[in-house]
Order: sequence, then structure tokens, then C-alpha cells
Amino acid sequence: MHSWGDAIGEAAQADLDRLLDTAIRFAQARLNEALLFEPAALLISEDGRVLEVDQDRSALGKHPEAQDLVRTAVLHLRQVRDQSRCTALVINTRLPRERTDAVEVRLEHRDGASAAVLMPYKKATFGGHTEYGDLRAFVARPLVWA
Repeated sequence: MHSWGDAIGEAAQADLDRLLDTAIRFAQARLNEALLFEPAALLISEDGRVLEVDQDRSALGKHPEAQDLVRTAVLHLRQVRDQSRCTALVINTRLPRERTDAVEVRLEHRDGASAAVLMPYKKATFGGHTEYGDLRAFVARPLVWA
């Protein structure tokens, strides 16, 4: 169990833990298939199901920029937040100071918790395995329940 602070209850902490674990596995599966992945939105519904949020990207053109995909994902999560307990935005990002890529998971819970979790990684070369670093969590500004 990760520590999300004293401000939220055990049920909210369990939701955040579950969605973070799902988001990390989701990103690792995508990275096993390709060099990187497009931003994705996940949520825990009112009845406790973990769902990937379908996003209408038709207005973004054939090759949208990553920040446009993130903005669209946030808008979609805002539209379904009334039917959600917890949301996650899963993003492939770059850590320039460390010269490595990372999975970024932006988690929010309707009870008020909001965090960004980074997991650095180095892609495998020539058939090797992708190496993942330790998770690092930071307090983040809410985007969905803002």
C-alpha cells in the first residue's frame, strides 16, 4: 500500500493503490509492444470496475501532438467524473535531467487526493528486457476534480 496522506480514508487509498497498479501494468504492456504509447485514461467506476475511457480523437487530426491527447483525455475524464471514484491519466514522458523516459501516472480521487507518480525506464535494445526504476510520487494539482 502506498501512502496517500492522512486526508483520505482507507477506501480511497485502496482505490488509488488499485488504479496505480493497473496503470503501471497497462503502461508496461504497451511498452512491451512498442517504443512508446499514447496517453490513456483509466478510471474506477462507482461499482468498482476498472475501465479504460474511450476517447474521441477525430477532431485532433491524423498525427496529434501528445499535449493535445492529454488535454482530450482530461476533458473526457471530466465528463465521466460523476460516475467515477478515481481516475488515472497514463502518459509516456521524458525526464530530461536524468536523460531517461518515464511512465507518468496522474491519479485523482473524488475524495480529494491528487498525485503524480513517475516510473523511469530504459527500453531494451536488441531483444533485451526493459528496465524499470523505482516509483516516485509527488503531490499534483487536480485536473479532473478541479
